[in-house]
Amino acid sequence: MPPELLRDPDTLIDRVLTKLGARIVLGTPLGIGKPNALLNALYRRARADRSIQLDIITALSLNPPRGKSELEERFYEPIRARVWGDYPRLDYLDELERLPSNVRVIEFYCRAGAILGNAGAQQNYISSNYSHVARDMMSRGVNLVMQAVSERDGRYSLSGNPDVTLMLLPLLERSDRNWLAVAQVNRQLPWFGHAAELKAERAQLVLDDARFEHAPFAVPHEPVDDVAWAIGLRAAALVKDGGTLQVGIGALGDAACHALLVRDRDNATFGRMLDGLGRDNLGIGDDGPFNQGLYVASELISNPLFALFEAGIVRRRVYEDKDQQEAALRGEGPSGGTAIQGAFFVGPADFYRRLHELPEAQRELVDMNSVGEVNRIYTHYTLEHLQRKSARFINMTLKINLLGAATSDQLEDGKVLSGVGGQSDFVNMAHQLPDGRSILLLRAASSRAGKLESNIVWQYGHTTVPRHMRDVFATEYGVADLRGKTDRECIEGLLAIADSRLQDSLLSEAKRAQKVPQDTVIPEQHRNNTPERIRKALAPYRPEVLPDLPFGSDLTAAEWKLAGRLKKLASTVEGDKLALARAMAKPADGNEVRAALQHLALDRPQGAKEQLLARLVRAAYAL
Repeated sequence: MPPELLRDPDTLIDRVLTKLGARIVLGTPLGIGKPNALLNALYRRARADRSIQLDIITALSLNPPRGKSELEERFYEPIRARVWGDYPRLDYLDELERLPSNVRVIEFYCRAGAILGNAGAQQNYISSNYSHVARDMMSRGVNLVMQAVSERDGRYSLSGNPDVTLMLLPLLERSDRNWLAVAQVNRQLPWFGHAAELKAERAQLVLDDARFEHAPFAVPHEPVDDVAWAIGLRAAALVKDGGTLQVGIGALGDAACHALLVRDRDNATFGRMLDGLGRDNLGIGDDGPFNQGLYVASELISNPLFALFEAGIVRRRVYEDKDQQEAALRGEGPSGGTAIQGAFFVGPADFYRRLHELPEAQRELVDMNSVGEVNRIYTHYTLEHLQRKSARFINMTLKINLLGAATSDQLEDGKVLSGVGGQSDFVNMAHQLPDGRSILLLRAASSRAGKLESNIVWQYGHTTVPRHMRDVFATEYGVADLRGKTDRECIEGLLAIADSRLQDSLLSEAKRAQKVPQDTVIPEQHRNNTPERIRKALAPYRPEVLPDLPFGSDLTAAEWKLAGRLKKLASTVEGDKLALARAMAKPADGNEVRAALQHLALDRPQGAKEQLLARLVRAAYAL
């Protein structure tokens, strides 16, 4: 039966409540797959009518940022207008700290750090592997699915979010519960076929009105610094030609993808950069150009991964038939196949434009599919083994202990930073595939409240990846292959890639626990792990070969610099009043400062308050 087409969100919500009653457990996709108009209509109805009990189970809810101070708000205001002009804000996200008592928002993944200070959001977080989310939604009684879809020639596509929906719908269809699937058409979402095409009869209600269509949420790329470049270059040398690639989001992932482009386009320069950093001769990767090409199987199809596809590096095709796949591996080249499999995409505005404009022949090579298909291999193990040869699962982590356990999703006091997402899935696949490897990237050290601290630690009060699943770790100072290693060998390998300013204290902890011999010393060749060495090694290539924004950004370079200055100013105001006083006494001037003041609408300050804010901005450039 075809769906009922409606043009008004409130009318559609009337239909939902008539069918399901006052108890609604809503499952809706992460990121750009959310039908904002319908979510806002349902939330507002529940806010006005407390007899409605509403649970929203989702992840990665996104709204344009608002400033926490007047300076921050002045920074964001012109950027919001330019980057997110017509994006409809999610009401429940704006009110996340003051939700009505009859509404719960239960997320399994969030923007990093977004809910750190929100007690309600912390209490309603659900720790779930991405591939288990549909199962967990069912266990919580989900009875309503809402999704934004693209439309072409009367056909619907789940576009960038087949991830959970393709797993959830069959479970609901086989159940005996009273439920509904609802779609909102948004033709500004790129259209994809294959598994992402949604048969119209699978949705009972569809909102289709151009008034509620809008550009997908743009996620600007952040600048890539020297540390990220060093890590990305090392990661790129661990990828095997003819293999399979998965890469997570963020500056480290951007650096790894751009480094793969350099490796293919200018291999001699790539080799010189590795030599300058100090090569990691582990025998698990390649450093040559891509003669066979790569296949991508990554839950997230990011702008950098897509750029590898556009550049022709991602071109190795896979097939859903075992005989065809075996023929492809013999080089017999059957027709058809796909080169990319993903479960969702999110990125900057230019990324969505290029997806829209993708030629049909290229579009056919992209298989947007369920997260169960992307993040698991045990359903069709033999076929997946043939498809995902030499798989490299490249992800990011925050801390690792000297025995190889990684922490990626929360602090040791239990506060959630983001969520486990698919990281556990990737690590498991790396160990299940005979030639697969899990590669976790991290900065060797970070500064917190002006104090340097190592991200390689002796102990930490939370673990995302347990030490028995340890594999490959990379910092700016090197790569440690911990698979099959003893505890002593793990400790020695990680000390070799730690920051030299913090190595001795780490070694002392290991000695105290009797996990290394008391006469252990750190080899001299690993005693110069310093930021200055990394800066000098990469200086000849910055910014021509290694730019700050290798894949562009919806924010300009000047805006990113201003954001950094304001962040440093806020930190100084909180922690170093003497430094602030010195900067206020000798505020900076110049074209960059004047441009910053103009962006903040403080170039002609009116009154005492604006004059003080302008002085603070000038001081920020003197810190």
